[in-house]
Amino acid sequence: MFFARLLLLAGLTTATLPVTANTEDLPSLGDSTSGYVSLQQEYNLGRIWLRQLRAQARTLSDPMLTTFLENQIYRLVPFSGLSHPDLEFVVIDQPNLNAFAVPGGIIGINYGLLLYARDEDEVSAVLAHELAHLSQRHYARRVEQAQRQEPVAIATLLASILLIATNNADAGFAGLMAGQAATIHNQLAFSREWEQEADRLGMKTLIAAGLDPHAMPSMFEQMLYANRFSSRPPEFLLTHPVTESRVADAAGRAEQYPRKPRLTSLEFLILKQGAMRRYQLDDSNTEDYFHGIRQRNPRGSGDYAAASYNLAQFASEQQDWQQAQKYLDDIVSPWNQHAAVSALQASVLSGQNKTEQALAVLNEALPYAPDSLVLLTSKASILDQHGDAKQAVDILKDLTTGRSSTPWLWQRLALAAEHAGMMLQAYRANGEYLFYSGQQARALRQMELALKEAKKTGDFQQQALIDQRLRVMAASQSQLN
Repeated sequence: MFFARLLLLAGLTTATLPVTANTEDLPSLGDSTSGYVSLQQEYNLGRIWLRQLRAQARTLSDPMLTTFLENQIYRLVPFSGLSHPDLEFVVIDQPNLNAFAVPGGIIGINYGLLLYARDEDEVSAVLAHELAHLSQRHYARRVEQAQRQEPVAIATLLASILLIATNNADAGFAGLMAGQAATIHNQLAFSREWEQEADRLGMKTLIAAGLDPHAMPSMFEQMLYANRFSSRPPEFLLTHPVTESRVADAAGRAEQYPRKPRLTSLEFLILKQGAMRRYQLDDSNTEDYFHGIRQRNPRGSGDYAAASYNLAQFASEQQDWQQAQKYLDDIVSPWNQHAAVSALQASVLSGQNKTEQALAVLNEALPYAPDSLVLLTSKASILDQHGDAKQAVDILKDLTTGRSSTPWLWQRLALAAEHAGMMLQAYRANGEYLFYSGQQARALRQMELALKEAKKTGDFQQQALIDQRLRVMAASQSQLN
């Protein structure tokens, strides 16, 4: 039933495949793929898939993690051959090693990927591989190939990927086998030829982006290593089988190029250590773990600074503000100039009701990073917590303008607007949050309340905007029922 819903909402059914492609739908690689699945259909299906994913999987809304993933991908995109880089990103709260790229420009990782990647280049190697699958439209080409044997919809593939991405790989394969048992490998796992193509193009992307091509075979080795100590393969290996011969092939290609210094920014180190804390530590051994890192590394190193940051964050969660400040004071230049450190410093000051000092720290940092999601969301939170919710609303409204499909930003805006007594804005923002979180029915109710509020206040412009948005959401909901 879920497959049929996806098909209907995208305007795609097995009865309509193949279709005659319009000229503007043809991919840049010049094949017949868009005769089976157009770029617009891929886009529609991808957005529906993302909403379904958010409804079924726990995702993370940390601004630093969001920014990190965006930076990794946008460093690669200009060299990836992706002709339509209208992308959406998601981070799943799972410790498993996984990354995925879904038709329509959806790219995601499990936070657990950072447990295995030793540097940013290795993360980028995985993402470059996934971008190659998108640029070459391997999902759509698989549909084209399967149509010649037995009818299959790309929605079926997306539904199975959804189950795997939500850490239900067995159900994903079972669902696929129920519909296409004879061709399960061809339906979900890419062919060896396409995997090699994605490896080759992914490595070209790494090189063009100035990253180390040797990061690809070294990351593959990490995957094989992780697989040896697990009762089941990592999700990434289920859909992208990595063999020793494939590692050797990638290593052979990498040897044609010189090695380059690997990137290990403070952001990466904080997040990698944070993944360790989230998935493999508890409150009883967290401090010992991070103190151990500090003892093994000099004070001026990135590892020491990241461990101090995570200790300060841990102390902040315990509301031990003095201890948190001591750890922050241990972070020396240049690491103490990082936006994340400034944001945590502001949070520690805010926890002590030193609001003016907290805002001063953020205002001092913002001219150097005026678009920083970390700094801006921190400022909005502090303003909201200390009685200036209206200014927080202004900041968050600006952020949602540029990130209109990011659910957690809409949720923060809804809360700030409610605190400011701006109920029309609160209802509308909550409606957007629920819609992009895959909760369409509840989203409709909030938008109806927003429309009622607009009518009550006589705001005809908002009435028109909300009414139009409500129609779009309702159309989506009616076809999912």
